Amino acid sequence: MNDTSNSEQELLAVLDRHLKSVWAGDLATYRATTGEDVTFYEWYISTQRIDGIDFHLRETGANFRSAEARRQAGQRYEVEHEVLAPKVQLYGDIAIVSYTLLMRYTGDAGVRHTEHNETRVFHRRPDGWQLVHCHKSPMWPAPHAPG
Repeated sequence: MNDTSNSEQELLAVLDRHLKSVWAGDLATYRATTGEDVTFYEWYISTQRIDGIDFHLRETGANFRSAEARRQAGQRYEVEHEVLAPKVQLYGDIAIVSYTLLMRYTGDAGVRHTEHNETRVFHRRPDGWQLVHCHKSPMWPAPHAPG
């Protein structure tokens, strides 16, 4: 395997660890895989850019506490993800990873799926790759002009 393939596999592994840390409420792993100066565009949370890691540490904790409360109340609630058709573009210490994120939520009422497109930018720092920007897009065609 060449260096590019190794770096691509390493990035996809970091992405997987990063995403799993969100569902598991693992704030230490989330912090280790995310830059302090991270920026996000998340259409389903805010119409504005979200700056810095602090918001997402609070959001990840809140989501995990909500899921745990469901489980403690005897409800089934599991979250899984699949990264579909990932493309890794390497530019030295910068990498762009784009893909479709398929989410699977399993609960007492059955299985529900959501999906959206994501582009994540990683920066290779002394401690490894860290997420520095994420842009999420809904999975429907946006109009060029509002109706």
